Amino acid sequence: MNVNEFLDDLRDRVDGELVNPVEIEEAAVFPDQFYVERRTWKRIRDVVAVVADLKGSTNFSYNRRPEATARIYEAATGNMARTIERFEPDFVDIQGDGLFGLFHGHRRYQRAMCAAITLKSFGIQALEAALDDHFGVDAPDTGIKVGMASGTIIVKNVGVRGTNEPVWAGRPVNYATKCAQAADKQELIITPQVWEHFADNHWVAYSCGCSEENTTPSELWDPITVEKLPEGAADCRRLRTGIAWCSTHGDQFCQAILDGLRLRKSVVAAAA
Repeated sequence: MNVNEFLDDLRDRVDGELVNPVEIEEAAVFPDQFYVERRTWKRIRDVVAVVADLKGSTNFSYNRRPEATARIYEAATGNMARTIERFEPDFVDIQGDGLFGLFHGHRRYQRAMCAAITLKSFGIQALEAALDDHFGVDAPDTGIKVGMASGTIIVKNVGVRGTNEPVWAGRPVNYATKCAQAADKQELIITPQVWEHFADNHWVAYSCGCSEENTTPSELWDPITVEKLPEGAADCRRLRTGIAWCSTHGDQFCQAILDGLRLRKSVVAAAA
């Protein structure tokens, strides 16, 4: 292996990549394939990214047998992928103990929000409870953290043919990842740009009210600053710990969001 010659060749390639022009093509619909040889990137506007991650997975994986760790990953990551697929993302990629999904096209914000809340609910209602049942006092302190962001991305396959993967350049995945990192388990954090789409949506912003003493719907989201995000994007919103789809009204709320509904009589009446 002549590593120095190889590095010299890479330096020449880097110089060439930085000098030679690239082409940006607008993508009206989400592309199903990406270029390899051509120096052409696809630009996709107003994409919604959902990132889900396991809290503390690095720590618990070192403290138990490989078989137990593998079972936890199968139970967590595999079912996270099944969960997000229910809401028809345009792209999903599993990365380590987490994943990200990209939503574009018709009702992308609604599908992404329902996927994010369902991922959060899966962690609360299924994953954590099952880990406690199977491992008892040795259950890992873990759970699902979710982040959500939107914006424009550019994409292209890079690498050697046969091993090439798409690179998603832009804010959505980056910002959603930082939101997920800032979240604790059982939390969903969304950027201001996403919140703009749901601040006046009664099905997202307010509870069903069935667990409140006076059955009056209450606000579900708290303001939170994500320090790793730049000014203008750091003033996010957090769906608090423990909040999941209601066992009584969850189906109704999820379908209403997917159908694009915004107003609820009970919320309008409470505000009057």
